[in-house]
Amino acid sequence: MRTFDGQSSNIYSKTRPMYPAELYYWLSQQAPSNSVVWDCACGTGQASLDLAAYFERVEASDISASQVNAATPHRKVNYQIGSAESTAYPDHSFDLVCVAHALHWFDLDKFWQELRRVLKPGGLFVCWGYNWLQIGEAEDKVIAENILPHLSNYWPSQSRVLWNQYNDIRFPFELMNVPNFELNCHWSVSQTLDFIRTWSASQSYIQEHGDEFLLNAEPIIRDAWSDSHHKQDVRLPFFVKAGRVW
Repeated sequence: MRTFDGQSSNIYSKTRPMYPAELYYWLSQQAPSNSVVWDCACGTGQASLDLAAYFERVEASDISASQVNAATPHRKVNYQIGSAESTAYPDHSFDLVCVAHALHWFDLDKFWQELRRVLKPGGLFVCWGYNWLQIGEAEDKVIAENILPHLSNYWPSQSRVLWNQYNDIRFPFELMNVPNFELNCHWSVSQTLDFIRTWSASQSYIQEHGDEFLLNAEPIIRDAWSDSHHKQDVRLPFFVKAGRVW
């Protein structure tokens, strides 16, 4: 699984999008009860805080200490550092287990075993993610020509699983029908570039070569931006997979 240093975690916390509010309401209606939920691979707590609005207690864990340390505290959220594949949670603890934009990093054979152990019979497993960004024809063209070529050799194989919306994953339970949810952000040029900076390929490239490629791309993106002084809509294609585990 991927880990983060302190600086990366702070950028991640500030730039990663919040997930659709409608998703959490739907989860609260599908879970067998609204007692306890596990936000597995919680990162800096983007989903944890929203889950706390609907569930009595949220157990949130992540393998990255820097991510957990950057998370926002909440009286109903208990953050822990630990792997997704092996936990100290008691058997049949959770009504709902969520994995937000992270399942592609897991050792799935081990995780499915842990999921069956900690989820109550008939409990709900839900994972979701987004697989790119779409701004506008001019902006997308600039990113494709000035940023993506630098990253082509730095994408991990797990990213390709994400790009295919987890359709290559064999889930050990029957998937259920899920409503369509949209993930849209209202970002400035700087926010968009900070988001691109958090990509796994960007982080790997920066470790080897520095971030000059992003600094060079910034004025070109500003020129393409419909109004460089204002925010505009950024669409992140969003998908959800869900099923009950008996």
